Amino acid sequence: MTVTPSLPLVTISLDANGVGVAAQLAAKEVYDIFAVSYPALQAADLRNVAPLADEVVHHQMEILGRSPVEERASVMRRLMAMCISDLARGIRQTLEDASTHAELLRTSPEMFRPGEDSGSVDDQVALIESAVLRYKTEALEKAQAMRYPQLLAKVQTDLAAPLQWAPELTSFQKVRNCLEHRGGIVGSQDLDGTNTLSLSLPYLEVEVIEHSGSRVPFRIGMPLEEASAMHVKVAVGKKTFKLGESIVVEPKQIGEIAFAVWLFAIEIVEKLSTGAGRSARVAMHI
Repeated sequence: MTVTPSLPLVTISLDANGVGVAAQLAAKEVYDIFAVSYPALQAADLRNVAPLADEVVHHQMEILGRSPVEERASVMRRLMAMCISDLARGIRQTLEDASTHAELLRTSPEMFRPGEDSGSVDDQVALIESAVLRYKTEALEKAQAMRYPQLLAKVQTDLAAPLQWAPELTSFQKVRNCLEHRGGIVGSQDLDGTNTLSLSLPYLEVEVIEHSGSRVPFRIGMPLEEASAMHVKVAVGKKTFKLGESIVVEPKQIGEIAFAVWLFAIEIVEKLSTGAGRSARVAMHI
C-alpha cells in the first residue's frame, strides 16, 4: 500500500525585517566609521603615516606637487565618497531584497510542490527546498540586473503605499553616481530640469520651546530652562550643484545621509508588512 504524505511537508518563514538589514548595517557602520575617522584624519600628519600593524615593509607613497592642505582635502573627499558609496550599496541591496521578498510573497505554494511520484518524503522535501531556493535566486538575479530607477519603481509597486523618501533616495543616488564616475565634478548627465544636481536629505529638526513660548533651534551644550520643552520633526534640506562644480559634502551631512538611509530601511519594512494578508512574518506552507 502506498501512503501519500499529508501536506505541508515544508514551512518557509519570510521575515520582512530582514529586508532592511543591509541598509541599516550600512547606516550604522558608515556613521561610526566616519565619526571616528574624520577627526583622526584632521589631526593626522599625512606626510608621516605610521606603518600598519605587522607590516614588514612600509610602503612610502608620495604624490608630488600637492600642498599639505590640498592633500588633506583630497583625503577627506575620498573618505566621504567611500562612505556615500557604501550607503548607496546598502540601499541597493535592501531594494533587491525587497523585490525578492515581494516575489516570494505573491507566489502560490502549489508552484513548489512536486508530483505524486517524486519518491520518498525526504526526496519530496529536498525537491521543494531546491525549487524555493532556485526561485529565490532567480528573483534576486532579476532584481540585481535592473537599473536603479527601474528597481525602485518595481519595489514601489510591491508596497502597501509609495515610499515617502523616494525623491531623496533618487537625489542621493545621482550624487553618488557623480562621485564614482566623474570624480565629484558635475557633468551634463547629472543635471535635472533646473540645470543643477540636487541633494535632498531628511534630517531631525529640534527646537526648544521656552517658557515664554518662543522657539529656538537646539544646539548641543546649550543651557535649558527647567520649564523648557522640545519639538522634534523630520525636515528636508536641499543643496544644489551647478555644471562643472565639485560636489562638497559637509561632515554633518554624512550623518544626515546615514539617518536618511536608516529611515528608508524602517519605511520599506513597514510598507512590505502592511496590507491585505500581510504581516512582518509570513509562513508559507508547502
